[in-house]
Amino acid sequence: MVSYSLGPTADQLESRIRQHRPLELPAAWANEVLFPYYNGLSIRNVPHTIAQLLGVPLPGNAPLDGMVWDSHPLEGNIQRVVVFLSDGLGYLRLKQAIEQDTELQETVARLTDGRGPVPLTSTAPSTTCTALPTLWTGRGPISHGLVATRLYLREVGALSHILHYRPVASKRKDTLLEWGLQPETFIPGATLGEILGHAHIPSRVVVTDGIQGSNLSQIIYRGVGERIVHGGYSDTWSRIHQVLEATAGQKCYVHIYWEAVDTLSHLHGSHHEWLTREIKRQLSDIHVVLNSPSVQDGQTLVMIVADHGHHNVSENIMLHQDERAAPIWNASRGGLGGETRLGYLYLRDGYKQQVIDTVERNFSDCLTWIEPEAAIQSGLFGPETPYIESIHRLGDLILVPRLNYRLGDHLRPLVAQSLHGGLSEWEMMVPLMWKVI
Repeated sequence: MVSYSLGPTADQLESRIRQHRPLELPAAWANEVLFPYYNGLSIRNVPHTIAQLLGVPLPGNAPLDGMVWDSHPLEGNIQRVVVFLSDGLGYLRLKQAIEQDTELQETVARLTDGRGPVPLTSTAPSTTCTALPTLWTGRGPISHGLVATRLYLREVGALSHILHYRPVASKRKDTLLEWGLQPETFIPGATLGEILGHAHIPSRVVVTDGIQGSNLSQIIYRGVGERIVHGGYSDTWSRIHQVLEATAGQKCYVHIYWEAVDTLSHLHGSHHEWLTREIKRQLSDIHVVLNSPSVQDGQTLVMIVADHGHHNVSENIMLHQDERAAPIWNASRGGLGGETRLGYLYLRDGYKQQVIDTVERNFSDCLTWIEPEAAIQSGLFGPETPYIESIHRLGDLILVPRLNYRLGDHLRPLVAQSLHGGLSEWEMMVPLMWKVI
């Protein structure tokens, strides 16, 4: 039996993340906000680590902080890197599940040689549409341009839903394709798949059929050598086992994406017992696969990570209906951009101060604001030079809701039980578990 103990490394990293405060917010509850730690303790650094271990550093070369590895020597010993991305698995939620279940403790101990998870941060906003491009480019949102799920796109002159690839006012998916916005050229610069491919290092992704056919997959999986599709829970693990068995002993990158934690959180809430069962079963099945001698070569680094966390939301601020928000809505040129947990306002000229005054007068207990220029300069969206379209997509003012609150309007029905996208500790901190097999 391998004993589990959440060691001092995790606590020290969490402390560093909490003390990282590059931006002052005008709210009495500002200390509840967590910022991305792009310089070594975020998911931005994961692809840099992958590329470095495989001998092809990404531009900027910003791997994970050495403290993450707890003094374990990795460079020179790793030929294959495997990432299992569990969509929506927050660090605090995982810690909670581990503390409540001794069987899960044992599973996590075996998956990490007793170390347990350590915390990293997501991106701003903490959402899949933004986090996955960062995981596949090594660049912050300000550089790759996917700074939220809903964005005003100058290219088509419309507030658009990126995952559905359509204007938000339309129900017809893939309209942006018809309008000439090609996924393959949506983000500038090379992806991790392309950079590895140019160095003749193969990459593979294992994804569900629905993800494989999405425009987001066309955006982020550019250059990936092979896409392996699965349709249900049972064949997922067979496919993963097949891929890891076939690539054992090879120099390559394998990326596995599984969305169940995110899906169940949205449907049933982030603290539902069904979610706990999913986390437990998911990690148990990963352990079974990794424990198979046929997938082990002694030179493979396995990282289990997430793109963002989750938290239940009970309070709605409907900008188009709430009388207190009327000055905000009247100042808006169109619908709310960004996320329900981190909103972007596109405002009429000269009305920004009216919005700020309204937030501070009527919503100071649950909303605060950030000037986009200040957010960019502070590195909230990444440390790189901004992509010009990112500046336009962020709009004129950013609204930051407190935990338990979300923003909505006539184009954003609020139905999910649990959400992400914001800057709370539950959404921003994600786990990293690792093991060499």
